[in-house]
Amino acid sequence: MWLLIILLLCVPTGGQMDQAKAVITLQPPWVSVFQEENVTLQCEGPHLPGDSSTQWFLNGTAIETLTPRYRIAAAGINDSGEYRCQTGLSVPSDPVQLEVHKDWLLLQVSSGVFTEGEPLALRCHGWRNKLMYNILFYQNGKTFKFSPRNSEFTILKTNLSHNGIYHCSGMRVHRYTSAGVSITIKELFPAPVLRASLSFPILEGNLVNLSCETKLLPQGPGLQLYFSFFMGSKTLMSRNTSSSYQMLTAKKEDSGLYWCEAATEDGKVIKRSTELELQVLEATTKKEKVGFGNLFGLWSREEGNFLPSKDKYLEEELKCQEQEEELQERIH
Repeated sequence: MWLLIILLLCVPTGGQMDQAKAVITLQPPWVSVFQEENVTLQCEGPHLPGDSSTQWFLNGTAIETLTPRYRIAAAGINDSGEYRCQTGLSVPSDPVQLEVHKDWLLLQVSSGVFTEGEPLALRCHGWRNKLMYNILFYQNGKTFKFSPRNSEFTILKTNLSHNGIYHCSGMRVHRYTSAGVSITIKELFPAPVLRASLSFPILEGNLVNLSCETKLLPQGPGLQLYFSFFMGSKTLMSRNTSSSYQMLTAKKEDSGLYWCEAATEDGKVIKRSTELELQVLEATTKKEKVGFGNLFGLWSREEGNFLPSKDKYLEEELKCQEQEEELQERIH
């Protein structure tokens, strides 16, 4: 039966394969438990008509259970391992690593790997549900949360700073400490980079296109990013699916510091670019010597570009030119 299903899954429909992936959920939702505790694994995925059978695998070996729900009563060390499942019309699920421990205190998490923006729930769990007090949570050896009684704590929106090794401690007769748990946060998309279509400085009157460049990584397929553009504290464009913003006719007053933001639709992950300084210079009808930052050269309206000069004396010439113009203004 399952050999036939696997063969059917391997035959592309219309020359293209697009099979759903089965998903395993846990009840209770923790991937680490004490010996003698109960755990139920649920496999969710599409089934063949009239057939709800589900194949389970432990460490790559098929388990006899064919129901969507796999119950482990009074878990033992032999129940530790990597679980996968597959329904009639799905591809195998991602692995779930279940660990069964014999200890006094256990830090429980729902997974060891998260995508940034997802919540991270932590539970400092005593053997046989013994209550703990003065509970401390640690990340990479440093305390980040204290609770007199509450053994659970949730980081609502994870980011890359939440990578690390976590453990907890709690008091009864004396202070007990759990083993460490490794938590990995996968980046959804890198911080955007703001780029301009023209090199600097920009001649007044030109069209300037700003692009907020980033890319969703493989763990974020199908997600839509929304982009916003800013000049200082002024919002130019807010939450648009387009990653571009146009200045149709650049003006001198458009000079300033620009930056952009990229965000997920739910706003759980928002990242901003570094600032980009735009300098728009007034157009001239003839070539004249100008200075911009550490650059010096010639503007030409006819040629429409900036001609940088490597002449080390040009800066002094510009200063002399300014002094001459000031002197002429005084004379007139």
